[in-house]
Amino acid sequence: MGISKQSIEDLKNKSKISDFILSSTTGKLRGNKGMALCPFHGEKTASMSFTDEENLFHCFGCKEGGDIFKYIQLINNVEFQDSVEIAADKYSFNLTYTDSKFETNQKNLIDQIKKISDFFTRNMNEVKSTEALDYLKNRKLDGEDIKNYKLGFAEKDEKKIIQYCKTNNISDADFKKLGLLSEKGNFLFKNRIIFPITNFRSEVVGFGGRALEDFGPKYLNSSESSIYKKNRTLYFLPNFLKDVKKHKFVIIVEGYFDVIAFNKLGFSNVASPSGTALTIQQLNQVSKYTDEIYLCFDNDQAGIEATKRIVEIKNNISKDLNIYSILLPSKYKDISEFYESGEKNIDNLISDKKDLVEFCIDDLIEKEGESDKKKIFSAYKKFSNYLSPLEKDLSIEYLGKKLGINKETLVNELSFKEDLITTTINQSENVEENKHIETFKDIFISNLIKNKFELKDNEKELLELNIELNEQIKAIKSNLDSTENDKYNNISFSEEQLEEAIVRLILFYSELKIQYLINQIDLSKDTSLFPEVEELKKNMEYYQNTL
Repeated sequence: MGISKQSIEDLKNKSKISDFILSSTTGKLRGNKGMALCPFHGEKTASMSFTDEENLFHCFGCKEGGDIFKYIQLINNVEFQDSVEIAADKYSFNLTYTDSKFETNQKNLIDQIKKISDFFTRNMNEVKSTEALDYLKNRKLDGEDIKNYKLGFAEKDEKKIIQYCKTNNISDADFKKLGLLSEKGNFLFKNRIIFPITNFRSEVVGFGGRALEDFGPKYLNSSESSIYKKNRTLYFLPNFLKDVKKHKFVIIVEGYFDVIAFNKLGFSNVASPSGTALTIQQLNQVSKYTDEIYLCFDNDQAGIEATKRIVEIKNNISKDLNIYSILLPSKYKDISEFYESGEKNIDNLISDKKDLVEFCIDDLIEKEGESDKKKIFSAYKKFSNYLSPLEKDLSIEYLGKKLGINKETLVNELSFKEDLITTTINQSENVEENKHIETFKDIFISNLIKNKFELKDNEKELLELNIELNEQIKAIKSNLDSTENDKYNNISFSEEQLEEAIVRLILFYSELKIQYLINQIDLSKDTSLFPEVEELKKNMEYYQNTL
């Protein structure tokens, strides 16, 4: 089932590629054009150009490029149709699908999976599995909870559900479409407690299952289907949206029982990515309802790392989010254990939440050891790459207070280490592989020959940047009749292409010169070279803004 071409074109005309680029990487937009750090390869100086007028992007470093949908595909690691749907979600655009039966098929699948969900819930009540009920009782859940949260049970013997499906005209093909069969064609859920996963319209779209025996994975989710997209769907309970509106924040937890634990403690504004890592798409979904996000992941190293990872993905959301971490007492591994132990004082935990960036800095200091300030700051530099300018400023102030170092000293250290010593980009490390630079050089040299080597100001500036290029031009000028120079006579280009070639060469050779000067600083400690580096960087910024 596809999306109509006209619908895709209409969406592209309504969209702006800058909305997605500037929310996922650092860059500047001047009018309809911009430059940004390419998120697809490591670099310190912007080499990716983009334009809202044509909704295109191109990186001069790694050669990646394409339209707005290609960018969304790459940045989110999704298929083309998913990228179109992500853009449509952002602009509230109603897509037109080529298959007129699509909506009918979707409705049929929703109806069928609802019947299967009803079977699981009746099974829990009628079969009364001693093992399942005992397990839930140990998790401090009673019959009323089972009913309210619509918990189900899948028996070990699948004969009953096979018969039920035949009676209700649900075929094996339908089972497969619903994501309920394994790759080998076997029913996924056997001897498991079943959690129905719903969309925001309260329609069941998939299931999670908790095993009651030590065989196979402890938790298992439905396979991907046309109604259940794992990277976009969250597990939550019936009063979720109502409680989000009431509290004005969302709590994100790891698993199914964590969601239930918060509900039992009085908070229904809680959701889980169903035991997997929280995705950009899931974070984007909840950000439609609030910009306040509280994280309460497991109280172990994996949970801490999952919390820190949110710093890396949050800037891919177009909306500014305020994200905090709920700090559990160290004796509890997760919120489920907190609830099951009989604890009730959840309000204090929520009110004592920690700003996400501050949480990450605290963990960094604890991990590296407070006495080793150099190691801490080295780790902080890597972490700060994911922060916005304001977040970075506030985080430096917080780090300084924690380490007993004044903010100005930290800012100077960060500026020296980050802006000077690491000022280089992938192109300067891979000069021979950069075919674009050779193309720009050919255009530049061809134009010089046509103009009999009369130099404009920016061309003089270019030749002053690199001795080798200067010598190459002199050699060509002194030996114009050489057959080696014939290739320059057949190069065609527009005035705009010439201007871009000169600017790109200035940027490229400026980067090489900066790297050379930095190496000299490292070797000789000659700080008198700092002003020249700074002047080159300012000049580069000027030329970047002309592209």
